[in-house]
Amino acid sequence: MARQKGILKISGTLDGINYYFIKGVGYARKAGGGFNSKAIRTQPNMQRVRENASEFGHCSQVKKCLRLALMPFLHGYKDSTLHGRMMSLLITVKALDLVSKRGFRRVGIGLQTAKGRTLLRQFAFTPHHKLLEAFTKYCHFDWASQKLSLSDLKISGFKSPKPATHIGISLGVMDFDFEGLTSSLEVSPTQFFAIDSDSISFELIPEVVVAPTYIGLVVLGIRYYEVIDNEVYTLNSQIGVGLLDVRV
Repeated sequence: MARQKGILKISGTLDGINYYFIKGVGYARKAGGGFNSKAIRTQPNMQRVRENASEFGHCSQVKKCLRLALMPFLHGYKDSTLHGRMMSLLITVKALDLVSKRGFRRVGIGLQTAKGRTLLRQFAFTPHHKLLEAFTKYCHFDWASQKLSLSDLKISGFKSPKPATHIGISLGVMDFDFEGLTSSLEVSPTQFFAIDSDSISFELIPEVVVAPTYIGLVVLGIRYYEVIDNEVYTLNSQIGVGLLDVRV
């Protein structure tokens, strides 16, 4: 690698030489080197790279499909870290697959372990949401009836967005195929409560009972609303989404 000298400095490739800048300093070096796609596909010493790429691609597909499946709850939620955090979670869960050969490990098999299910259930889709954390801690979900119940939770001490007048709470039960990447979701009617309520109690049941064929996910969603003269306006701030249970 050599430095460029002279008044005029260039960037790009010319006559087999790469010209580029690092922190304002011009450099030049012979073009070429590194790994090309053919070498990655064929060379034995690139086997680990191929394995990692295959598993990373699988986790990326799962992340995309899971996020889309949760969109009825995540709609309007903005967090630039969510993609990276979900990928990190799924890569960790995938590594719990001790059955498949390296390069073919799968998230769904990782979720067959208690640790995998715990990691997914505890994942913070919407971090630092204190009211969601309180709901998750004190509510009870029954798989047989698929009823979510909560009694006498005091909400008056929780902060809410300034325009908000009401909070809406909904339950979703999903059957997610982590291999075929298909899903079905049933959502309960939304329960509304005034944010100045001292305490709230509710029962939520989906319109249709879901008998999971693959992996069952229980989703709790919280949104704030502004109600003016019976007109309801959805707010996209302080959205809360969490998993109450993961069942295989």
